[in-house]
Amino acid sequence: FISSTVTSDKMCSFFYGGGQEFGRRAGTENVLLVAGMGAAAKVVQQELGAIKAHMAMLRDKLEARLAGALPKECVRINGPACAQGRLPNTLSISIRGLNSSTALANLADKLAASAGAACHSSGGADISGVLKAIGVPTDFAMGTLRLSCGRHTTVEDIDAAAELILKEAAAQGIHVSEAKS
Repeated sequence: FISSTVTSDKMCSFFYGGGQEFGRRAGTENVLLVAGMGAAAKVVQQELGAIKAHMAMLRDKLEARLAGALPKECVRINGPACAQGRLPNTLSISIRGLNSSTALANLADKLAASAGAACHSSGGADISGVLKAIGVPTDFAMGTLRLSCGRHTTVEDIDAAAELILKEAAAQGIHVSEAKS
């Protein structure tokens, strides 16, 4: 749809190629992609509740495992205090004394994770503006890990991830207890 108040000289193409739609749109719709998106939407509609519950259970297990094995004063969960207010698949945890960049480098071939906040991608050693804005102290922000799970993540995957992170924390000089959650 193009409003009748918009003249053709004000319209410009975002894509160039064929002359479809009077030169305003190049190419043909990807029917297979559209059908695939429809099928994916149907699966999500049918399974969303179960998927969200599964991911939230895994996120909470990972949080409990890490928080249970690290000194209480070294752990900060970022985001809303109520777990229902956070994304079901994502844990943002700050561990005071951990250098998250070093941890990610050491675990790169074993664990997929990110440091800092999702919108922070400078790759440098500076702290995310988001973490600053939500009041994460510098000594915690430097040790922030962002961990995600998906619909195919298993409890065993979570246990393995927790073990890797705890071993790295211990290697960086943080006291880790043997307690399991």
